[in-house]
Amino acid sequence: MADDKKLCFCMGVTENEVRDAIISNKLKTVEEVSDITKAGTGCGGCKESIQQLLDEINK
Repeated sequence: MADDKKLCFCMGVTENEVRDAIISNKLKTVEEVSDITKAGTGCGGCKESIQQLLDEINK
């Protein structure tokens, strides 16, 4: 399943974990996602992917 792929390699967070956090916590920003999942708090390379998920879910 594509959603099980790692989204944040630094923190070991999957796309599915980020998606679930966005939906269940009604998150609107990358910073909110990072606070809850820790994704995006390492090198920051996944922040664009987090934003894409936010845009997709919150459209």
